[in-house]
Amino acid sequence: MIRVEGASRSVAAVDGAAGAAAGPKATTAAGGGPRRALLHPVHLTIEPGSAHLILGANGSGKTTLIRILAGIVPPTEGRVLLDGEVVAAPGLRERDQRPLWPRVAALFEEPDPQFLSDTVEGEIAFGLESLGMSGDEIRARAREAIEAYGLGALAAREPRTLSAGEKARTLLAAAMAARPATLLLDQTLAHLDPGSRRALEARLAAETRAGSLSLLRTHQDADAPYPGERLHVLAGGSLRAADDLSADDVLEGRAVPFPLALRVSAALAARGAWEGPLVQDAASLVARLEGAAVAGAEAPRVAVRGGSAGPPVITLAGVGVTPRGKDGGRPVLEGFDLALGAGEVVALIGASGSGKTTALHVAAGLREPTRGRAWRAAPARDGAPAAALALEYPERQLFGRTVLEDVAAALWIAGVAPLERARRGGAALREIGLDPEAFGGRIPATLSEGEKRRAALASFLIEPPQALLLDEPTAGLDPEGRRSLRSAIAALRAAGRAVLFASHDLDFVSSVADRVLVLGRAGAGAGRVLGQGAPEAVWRDAALLTRAGLPAPDHVAIAAALRRRGLLGGHEGTGGDSIVALLDGSSAPLTGAAPNR
Repeated sequence: MIRVEGASRSVAAVDGAAGAAAGPKATTAAGGGPRRALLHPVHLTIEPGSAHLILGANGSGKTTLIRILAGIVPPTEGRVLLDGEVVAAPGLRERDQRPLWPRVAALFEEPDPQFLSDTVEGEIAFGLESLGMSGDEIRARAREAIEAYGLGALAAREPRTLSAGEKARTLLAAAMAARPATLLLDQTLAHLDPGSRRALEARLAAETRAGSLSLLRTHQDADAPYPGERLHVLAGGSLRAADDLSADDVLEGRAVPFPLALRVSAALAARGAWEGPLVQDAASLVARLEGAAVAGAEAPRVAVRGGSAGPPVITLAGVGVTPRGKDGGRPVLEGFDLALGAGEVVALIGASGSGKTTALHVAAGLREPTRGRAWRAAPARDGAPAAALALEYPERQLFGRTVLEDVAAALWIAGVAPLERARRGGAALREIGLDPEAFGGRIPATLSEGEKRRAALASFLIEPPQALLLDEPTAGLDPEGRRSLRSAIAALRAAGRAVLFASHDLDFVSSVADRVLVLGRAGAGAGRVLGQGAPEAVWRDAALLTRAGLPAPDHVAIAAALRRRGLLGGHEGTGGDSIVALLDGSSAPLTGAAPNR
């Protein structure tokens, strides 16, 4: 059992974020120097066989809590006990600390820095070797983990050559091979496709219910917890159980990735159209809403985004890519066609390893196709480049002394005057939802993972290209970050820029894409376009989603149930935010009766 007793963490504010710039996070150390709070005092008990899901905005302290529990950093105040033994406390001497591995295993969002071996099989064996196991035991456990996590075809691959989803499965297999008592996951599965991610999460939740594992995980996706999993919210300097939240608490927590069902039931409750406890999962919400449908409910009015696409800025015709070397032989992209027009937003979706990233690399000119042709329009007269790609981990590009310096680096290279750089850099930060007064002077390394991603994306908005290409742009972003990115994409569309992005965030895809291309999964047409169309049309094509190995986003079933009760006024709803906006009266009148308890 792990018990957290008032654990908190703060650091010296040496990055320009103290005082007014740091807002409520600024504190004063006992020695008189300003400090910045990374985590306010937390009280939590992780009992054997329990599962916990912690939600919170970017910068709320989720990663810091995981790092304290894993023994990576000590708390500034409070302590952590493992089976009654103090394992983390201020001033605890290193010689008095016992290693937590393998009793506690922790995995984080960015996979590459966590790899320690040159093959998938070697990665799984490495941790077992560190425990002094016999060769026979190591081989048996490695084989078991490889089979359990579907890594048989990848066992000889170098981990850093895998897709993001495959990397996450490799790290999870390596951790679970050691049979830890407690598993800590900090956004570890954020880059998997939704079908694979939910399957792995459900499997881990089932293991906790069986009593063989305790689980604590964080994420920024608006998914419901699994049966038996306890939902917590880290916000406002405290950790609260979701069951204790009122409808107003949920609706006011705009930066918290609450499950859509919780937000919808809260919006209904706030308008007197919901009775009883709020619900956290879509199935329960739909079941409560299913009753006598309101007679004469209107057919949905589908929102139309953007207009007709302009002339093509990127064209891919019959593109195929087959890797060379030991991993070659199987195409990762085949017969891929795309015409991306000016002022158009197109999303690529598909299971992990379906070729989305490869398509982006070819479109950006970073990779030459093995077959077919890739064409990009000449740079525009305004100096904007033809195409620019924000990689899956754009935060890796951060290199400046301050966030503002980093965001405006391209202007510095172009010889733009300092005041103008500061003005335009600040505008780009505001566009992506970061206050330049609070974040401009920060050292990039001190940001949370989501804040780093937003800062990196802001640098692409300084000089927007004709076509902006984004790989998993919402991974690690809280709801406010997603809304800011959605607004930025809308502004690019209005300015005639094109956006092509790959994403596992199907709700975000619904809210911004004019067109969706569905790619096949490994073993079933990987790298081929299985179908395409407007987002809502794709979500209704159950056969297409099944072939691609993707679930329909929760908002589809929720919106249908709300329409059947006449609660959406005939509107379609283009994602979770739009449905909640329709319900809270900002976009449509609320009608219909409350569902029965």
